[in-house]
Amino acid sequence: MAKLDFSVRGFVYESGIDCLRDSFTAAARGIQDKIREEAEAWELSRQSGEYDDQLEFAEDGSVLFDPADVYKYKMEALDEAHAELRKAFAIAIYHYWERKIRVFCKLPDGKHAELESCAKKLGIEIPSAFARVHRLANALKHNNRGSVNALHREWPDVSGVLFEARGHRDWYAGIELTDEHIYYLLELTKQAGPPVRKRKAEPAHGTAS
Repeated sequence: MAKLDFSVRGFVYESGIDCLRDSFTAAARGIQDKIREEAEAWELSRQSGEYDDQLEFAEDGSVLFDPADVYKYKMEALDEAHAELRKAFAIAIYHYWERKIRVFCKLPDGKHAELESCAKKLGIEIPSAFARVHRLANALKHNNRGSVNALHREWPDVSGVLFEARGHRDWYAGIELTDEHIYYLLELTKQAGPPVRKRKAEPAHGTAS
């Protein structure tokens, strides 16, 4: 009798990754919809003359209130929310992998290297590019030059530094992610866990640069 090429553990693991992907897509779409609504409302107010009616001036002719400033602040807040959403999911994606591997390996504690070693003993092949997932999560959580430099060595395109991080500053703010980066991290994390069926190749390290 042929051996069944299906893993319940792999199915549960990959289903969790798919859930994270769907959750991110829904949340990002909500912000994008709000951005579009604000842009359409702003354009309508300009075309209808409502914008001009809301302008307020002082006696010397200087502007006391300009609705354009309010619109600008709203768009900046929405862009910031989208950026924070990406970073929150980047951390959650790594934590998902970390927690699952701890359960599979029965390791209540232990560093990343120990988890990778145990995973490999279970037959789980970790893509070399998965280091990007790990280093990104560390840099976002710890916000220190050591974690940022480790990220820069693995993934310079998102690290926010040109050569080397030095001194103390808000390194977290300099890390820039796109929606495509999040989907790339999700795919790497799916590849770094137990598969539903045997896999043939790992995703290329240069993807989502």
